[in-house]
Amino acid sequence: MPDFRVEIRARLAELQLSPVREAEIVEELSQHLEQEYDQALSCGASDEEARWQVLEQLNASDLLGRELKQVEHRISNKPTALGSERKINIFADLLQDLRYGLRTLAKNPAFTSIAVLALALGIGANSAIFSVVDAVLLRPLPFKNPNQLVMLWENAAHLGFPRDTPSPANFLDWQKQAISFTGMAAMSERSFNLTGVGEPERIEGRRVSANLFELLGVSARLGRTFVPEDDKPGTHVALLSHSLWQRRFGSDPGVIGRALTLNGESYTVVGVMPPFVQLPGFENRNDQLWVPIAFPAEEAAERGNHFLEIVARLKPGVTLKQAQAEMDTIAARLEQQYPTYNARRGSVVIPLHEQVVGEIRPALLILLGAVGFVLLIACANVANLLLARAAVRQKEIALRLALGASRSRLTRQFLTESVLLALFGAGLGLLLALAGIQVLKTLIPVNIAQVETITIDARVLIFTAFVALVTGIAFGLVPAIQSSHFNLNDTLKEGSQDSGGGNKGNRVRGLLVIGEVAVSFVLLIGAGLLINSFFHLRNLDPGFRSDHLLTMKVNLSEVKYSDRERRAAFFDEVMRRVRELPGVQSAAVAANLPLTYNGDSMSISVEGVPDPPPGQQPDVIYRAIGPGYFATMGIPIVRGRDFTDQDIGDSKDVVVISEKTAQHFWPGQDPIGKRLKPGSSTSNSPWREVIGIVKDVRQNDFVASPKMQMYLTYRQLKSVAANALVVRTSIEPMSLAAPVRNAIWSLDKDQTVADIDTMDHIVAEAVARQRFSMLLLGLFAALALLLASIGIYGVMSYSVAQRTREIGIRIALGARRIDVLQMTVKQALKLVGVGMMIGLAGAFLLTRVLASLLFGISATDPITFIGISVVLLAVAILASYVPALRATKVDPITALRAQ
Repeated sequence: MPDFRVEIRARLAELQLSPVREAEIVEELSQHLEQEYDQALSCGASDEEARWQVLEQLNASDLLGRELKQVEHRISNKPTALGSERKINIFADLLQDLRYGLRTLAKNPAFTSIAVLALALGIGANSAIFSVVDAVLLRPLPFKNPNQLVMLWENAAHLGFPRDTPSPANFLDWQKQAISFTGMAAMSERSFNLTGVGEPERIEGRRVSANLFELLGVSARLGRTFVPEDDKPGTHVALLSHSLWQRRFGSDPGVIGRALTLNGESYTVVGVMPPFVQLPGFENRNDQLWVPIAFPAEEAAERGNHFLEIVARLKPGVTLKQAQAEMDTIAARLEQQYPTYNARRGSVVIPLHEQVVGEIRPALLILLGAVGFVLLIACANVANLLLARAAVRQKEIALRLALGASRSRLTRQFLTESVLLALFGAGLGLLLALAGIQVLKTLIPVNIAQVETITIDARVLIFTAFVALVTGIAFGLVPAIQSSHFNLNDTLKEGSQDSGGGNKGNRVRGLLVIGEVAVSFVLLIGAGLLINSFFHLRNLDPGFRSDHLLTMKVNLSEVKYSDRERRAAFFDEVMRRVRELPGVQSAAVAANLPLTYNGDSMSISVEGVPDPPPGQQPDVIYRAIGPGYFATMGIPIVRGRDFTDQDIGDSKDVVVISEKTAQHFWPGQDPIGKRLKPGSSTSNSPWREVIGIVKDVRQNDFVASPKMQMYLTYRQLKSVAANALVVRTSIEPMSLAAPVRNAIWSLDKDQTVADIDTMDHIVAEAVARQRFSMLLLGLFAALALLLASIGIYGVMSYSVAQRTREIGIRIALGARRIDVLQMTVKQALKLVGVGMMIGLAGAFLLTRVLASLLFGISATDPITFIGISVVLLAVAILASYVPALRATKVDPITALRAQ
């Protein structure tokens, strides 16, 4: 290719430019003319014709003038004064750096593409995870003065419930006696059968105190919220969620005042709430409808039934510690007044934001740290690329220094190029983050609050821009300083030996690889621990067979099916019709299936055993079920029998207990034929004879050990009704969803059928948080391993190219190909070994933060550490083997002749 620099300098001579300015303009114009020359050749011109066309452009009066206007000013004989002219020069320098940087990156598309893609992966992952962290952890809750809001719980740690739901009577006493709060409101889960408006539907909602929305500072979008007059028994008014209003009522503004049929009773719609109103609570439910709590007199006096969730607002100036102290005093007072129900029951005051965020905080912070590590590895890779590229550009750098360019000026130019790379990476990373957010929303557990608000907003854009700027400086600083601070004489000497940057550059590249390996090792250990922990968790025995089980909620109307005889008759007929369906092996009903409900527990008394002191009664989970439930669920009966159709209200009261219950109350004895009763031995509840013992089932929590349990037949209960149907199938369970639902509707067209699911999916959702952490950390660790392997490959490839002459001499002197292969691989393994030692020390320290997320293994699990070490070594050997194999194919004659 012709050298156009001479022609350009000849035309600049009369302008009397400084050497530095002249060199910069010559460099930029020569690049432009070279591109035009290449384009002319690609269009079919000969070498001479292409050269003539380019010189014609240079001779055109506007090209040189346009270039001078954009990047240069004439040299003034007067000294530069402070003020606007200096600012203009700085601005012009910046524009020149940007233009030169863009041209340089455009001339090296392969280098630019690889660097931008690596940075896009790191920056995009950081932006996606930050959007989740911002929405869930950092963004204030959508309530008025959210920092003043707290949730109040009873502390029943002695029963295994450190945050227990309060009873109505205790709540009313708290409300009367506490002075640390401007207000206090109660909530209670409630499901509704919505009929008369299209297809019957089960609506999840809550009963709430009339002052709740005023307490939270939330107003209705249409109509009004509740007023004190609504909070009285017999008042039937309702508030609709925005989504229910849109979905079932077509966003009709005339819905206010309309009558709804809920659970067979008429309610009047008084308001529609704004979008995304999600009330706080134990499980962050997505409520669709609210009614006043309106305690009846009997319920208001209840202290033994704990089912409320309490929100309160602190008075201005009152601290959390002061509120907790007052609630402790009230709890102690209630314990003295009502020892039967309140013995050993304290109180807990939790900031609302902490309650809403829940246990997801550690996992999100760990993931944010993990993507930060991924970005560090990407930066190290790009820094290595820049170092290798700087070595190729040494002649250019030497020329610019020789012509008078300052080292600080060159450093600024290289930093500009690295920041441009980071900005391009950030742009592509944002596109990846948009796609990643959609994937994250499918992985995040459904009960995590504010998931619907996760998006790329101004805060995420600012974060991404900041990360891009810091990243550009971080990975560009060392190469920039290294490139602009070398000795010209040493460079010329090393250039004659094809050193490509000298030993100092090699050391920096080696250190970067060591850092990549160390960080990758830490991430891989963390991911390995979570994966190992998750498999331990999934291998737990839930106490039942989850395969081929279809489940659904069938909540009967309290008006239509007001007594147990009518409920039993309905379910008997449903069971008959469902069992006749092809593909159905068995079917049963129950009140709440395993892992779908956290309530329903009580203390019990055993015949012949004195009642323990108040507050020391053991807590037993109870479930109301129908005949055939154990066989359908696959729960083994260890001893005794199941319920039958003869166990009805008029027959002997019976109960089935779990193994843990039997061991606690009758250690070393046969419980069959023994009797127990709910509550104390003096309560009005009937004695129930133990007819069977079944295997322990994980009812409320899949991770925790099973608690004591007992099963009652719903046919012998007046106040507890079955609300779930479970069907064991011989075919794919969901294929029977429609036939089973139709069988129910053929009996009662207004009966709602909701939450149709498989038990396999329910069990999977029970470990959704653990799966979320495992999948994401595993993904980031795999990405880190890929980037680290690319880094190792790049450094070893460059090393082989740098040592071509040395390798040629070794082969010429008799070195075997296998010796060259081993030498190259050993060089890589030395770097990897040092990185792994550093990573091992870091892993022992940093994996301690994973302890709360692990199950069944320790944070220093030796199997995980050994396995990850083997994987990393294997990847390192593979990454270095290809360059090593290339080294063995060096022709010594060709290598020596090239020097």
